[in-house]
Amino acid sequence: MKLPTQGSHSVLDRRGKGRHHGSDRRYNKRVTVDMFINRFVNGQPYMCRMVDISRTGIRLAPMIEPDGNVAPKYMGLQFQLPDRSDVLTASAEAITHDDNTVGVRFTSLPPDSAWAIESFLSFT
Repeated sequence: MKLPTQGSHSVLDRRGKGRHHGSDRRYNKRVTVDMFINRFVNGQPYMCRMVDISRTGIRLAPMIEPDGNVAPKYMGLQFQLPDRSDVLTASAEAITHDDNTVGVRFTSLPPDSAWAIESFLSFT
């Protein structure tokens, strides 16, 4: 067995890519969608519109919530992707919040949900 020598193995180096600024800081592919999603706030489901999705998170447009000015930090999500009958679930946290949308990062994504999202993104 030959051990790798210095410089013989590759290392992920993002320094040359530059940093993302502004509203698009994701390294992963983002796909624009327009679908309904349940966002669970304090155990109660509230309907939102999903505006976009990536493998690490989504952007939501809340529709009706108890207090639209305060986005909850942690939430549960429940949704279906186009052409799929299964209901996907995820735990997430709010990362950004503006007047109309909430940027959400997945914190816990079951393997079936992760696979479905990855499959959806690869075909769009």
